[in-house]
Amino acid sequence: MAKNESWALINVLQKINEFGSVIETRGFEQKEILSNLESIDNSNERVIVLNHRNNNIFALIAETLWVLAGRDDLDFLQHYLPRADQFSDDGKVWRAAYGPRLRDWYGVDQFKEVARLINDDPNTKRAAMIIYDPAKDYIDTKDVPCNNWLHFMARDGKLNLNVTVRANDAIWGFGGINTFEWSVLHEMMAFWTNMEIGQLSWFTGTMHVYSRHYGNISKILNSFKGKTLYDFDFKSPKFSTPFDKFDKLMEKVFHLESKMRLNPSFELLDEIETIDDDFVKQSMLMLFTYNVYLSDNSKIMVKDLVQSLPS
Repeated sequence: MAKNESWALINVLQKINEFGSVIETRGFEQKEILSNLESIDNSNERVIVLNHRNNNIFALIAETLWVLAGRDDLDFLQHYLPRADQFSDDGKVWRAAYGPRLRDWYGVDQFKEVARLINDDPNTKRAAMIIYDPAKDYIDTKDVPCNNWLHFMARDGKLNLNVTVRANDAIWGFGGINTFEWSVLHEMMAFWTNMEIGQLSWFTGTMHVYSRHYGNISKILNSFKGKTLYDFDFKSPKFSTPFDKFDKLMEKVFHLESKMRLNPSFELLDEIETIDDDFVKQSMLMLFTYNVYLSDNSKIMVKDLVQSLPS
């Protein structure tokens, strides 16, 4: 059992370090543990800040919003995640991007249907979202979904989320985008079903670290002092947008992002302030800060923007 995502990553790295077996797959050496289960108590404590992990919070936010909106284009994503094209077959889209599969699975919005199932029957066992597609994914490609199944189950007024992953890179996947994005969806679904956020359970067929990251394991473990960001009164901003208004909000988010990418001006800050959702508003302020940094706009100081963000 882990208190939050940071502790879960420490648990995983300790297991790989002590019990992992070295194998080679697709020409890459990795150290792995098999059939691993991690349970996380506070999934909304999602930001991992560990020495030598060097998470890019801007990329995590951008990719999460991109997934939740049902997108697969690299034009948006690569601005925040430059290595994204390494996992694309054509340099234009991620063929197996999670967003379209979740929001438009052969015409079905799985967000909508799972929320409906739980609201109709809080004890339902059928509230599952599917990502792996046998009709599309048994091919030679750079991009086969690693995260395959999301199962929401409410008990005692709390909404639990079970995630099943065929293969998880502990550093870039589990300790990067995956726990972050699904913890956000977990919070969203809890809000849409009027539940408290319950436990996040994470089952992985192979949890591994590639040889390029072997040195990171010892550095992360040796520098960890048993405290995370949330032991210092950091509070996660809360999601609060009703389902019927969510897609319209996402349209606004990406419209604002396209403008801030071209010209991160003070006027856009005023528009961001009109967003009536703390999680989305703070996410957009973070992306705005990142774009100011990239633009080297002398009229807006990055330091001042960072200091204005809530702690």
